[in-house]
Amino acid sequence: MNIAVSAAGASLASPVFEEFSKTPFLLIVNVETMECTSIPHDKSGKNSEIALAEMILKHRCEALITGKLEEDVFKILADDHVTRFFGPGLSAEEALMAMERRELKLIRNPEGTDECNENHHELEELQVCSGHQH
Repeated sequence: MNIAVSAAGASLASPVFEEFSKTPFLLIVNVETMECTSIPHDKSGKNSEIALAEMILKHRCEALITGKLEEDVFKILADDHVTRFFGPGLSAEEALMAMERRELKLIRNPEGTDECNENHHELEELQVCSGHQH
């Protein structure tokens, strides 16, 4: 299973970055092997955060650990059933372990909080917001 992490650096020791669109690196981590692929984020490109979201889908990541998400990125990930977790304040490795222990808050809206987003009516979001996580 692959998990994506927006990170300040290219390793698992790097802190989780607080804003997805400005993250310096996207880490793709195979949680069974802890093999980490580091993808530098070219922030100069138009819609670069959408390209990062598409990279998450390309690598078939089941979850993203990050902070604030842009509305369009949030929708891309939510529509593809990628679970979003809030992890700033932890290293990528600590965040992955906290996710495994179910200690990370879900990102239920683009601001990176666990408040339900009433504008997003996807089935998964409605289930999560009503307390029925899968």
